[in-house]
Amino acid sequence: MSVLAENLAILGLQWGDEGKGKLVDLLSARFKNVVRFQGGNNAGHTVVVDGVSIALHQVPSGALHEGCFLVVGSGVVLNLEVFLQELDRLSKRGFDLTDRLLISDKAHIILPHHIALDKWREGGLHKIGTTGRGIGPAYEMKAARMGVRMGDLLHPATLPERISHGHAEVSQLLGAEAGLASVPDTARDIL
Repeated sequence: MSVLAENLAILGLQWGDEGKGKLVDLLSARFKNVVRFQGGNNAGHTVVVDGVSIALHQVPSGALHEGCFLVVGSGVVLNLEVFLQELDRLSKRGFDLTDRLLISDKAHIILPHHIALDKWREGGLHKIGTTGRGIGPAYEMKAARMGVRMGDLLHPATLPERISHGHAEVSQLLGAEAGLASVPDTARDIL
């Protein structure tokens, strides 16, 4: 490919494992920005640049290219624990993303009750083969306008209320055996 467009979209229209990450990895050195616009941490890709290899699930593929600005868009559902672990691994390998990473305030957060609901459903008679990481339930809560967004973290006083909507619904469905943390504990943990 001798000439590339100024903007290029790489989409997968199959089952999610078409090689998008590898293709973005190969092309991202030629672009100023890499935008991850949707998805969660259910799948990953190994990024290799100049012999350095690292597995990513949440951080956009251009992370190993120093001149590449990274955007996590509003269609992404973030597992903050996984995301922060990836940032830490990248930092330890010499890749500081502090000044070249933007996360949409509209990106939704995967919470413990999403994961519990996903695993509970997979344990029943109607398994669909999810990874049990809460991605589907996080998107359900997003569609129902009951999810927690990154921007909600800027308002700690109202965060427990935002969490309580989905938490109450999942707690009612799963009952006490779900062992969910309380809303205040969940709010404290994500802050």
